[in-house]
Amino acid sequence: MGIKVFDLDIHNLPLADFMRAMGYEPTARDGNSLTYDSPYSSNGSIVVDTEKNGWYDRQEPEKCYGGIYDLAYEITGSCNRSELNLFIAVEMKKIMDFRCYEVLGNGKSADTDMFLAMPVKNKDGKSVDVKQEQPKEETPKPKPGRKMRF
Repeated sequence: MGIKVFDLDIHNLPLADFMRAMGYEPTARDGNSLTYDSPYSSNGSIVVDTEKNGWYDRQEPEKCYGGIYDLAYEITGSCNRSELNLFIAVEMKKIMDFRCYEVLGNGKSADTDMFLAMPVKNKDGKSVDVKQEQPKEETPKPKPGRKMRF
């Protein structure tokens, strides 16, 4: 198995879209604040600030939990970034279309089972097909005239 790549900018995903992808609709709206039933607790609610793209639990309003990875952690209990990327990508696939593919190393399957979620773009900001444009590994060449001393 190789590296699974999701052409998805998870850091900038709106939390309201993530909640919608998981099947949650706001129970209340107040300006930029959307209140939802808690996705990780049977008796609670969370507030999503759409302007800051952050959230907090209503039972602890003084404690701002943060962004999408913090919310995914509370739901899954996993602190592994690859697992969180996979969870978020699977949920977002329900409401939006993005590319998913596997990158293999040197024509063979890679030894790792790792998940990446990132927009694949070049320096100009244009999308890139990773399968076509992979960096070539260069072996360092010794400097001429330099010998090892023992």
